[in-house]
Amino acid sequence: MIAMEHPLGQTQKNSQSYQSGGSRLKIVLADDNLALMQELLRSLNKDFEIVGTVANGRALLEEYERLHPEVIVTDISMPLMDGFEAVAKLSRSGALKVVFLTVHEEPAFVDEAKALGAMAYVLKRSHPSVLVEAIHSAHAGRFFLCSELRE
Repeated sequence: MIAMEHPLGQTQKNSQSYQSGGSRLKIVLADDNLALMQELLRSLNKDFEIVGTVANGRALLEEYERLHPEVIVTDISMPLMDGFEAVAKLSRSGALKVVFLTVHEEPAFVDEAKALGAMAYVLKRSHPSVLVEAIHSAHAGRFFLCSELRE
């Protein structure tokens, strides 16, 4: 089962999103937009085992330690602790494979993500298949930048 932390601090179990089996990559999703999170669960569950979902950076720290996902997909702008701060704290404990999924298109945000060791940077307006590709690329250790920002 996946625990979905709502912005109000409640936890919801979502048994439909969990499928055991195979060697699918284990990922944790972090985003405070509940509608987007539900869409991500629907679109990514086909390719990955989503072991947890959280709505802020503090919860991401806790879930990472508990679940040990292979890849983290996180927003930048979240309450309590943003994605940059959470990733900075997590990276102190070892190598991470992080995909930032964000609305921020400014080069300074991409540069900060790279400086933190992120392996991918994808805009929320990108097609879901782009995120799937970014997750696989990050897991393989290759940096991925969505085509909208490759100019």
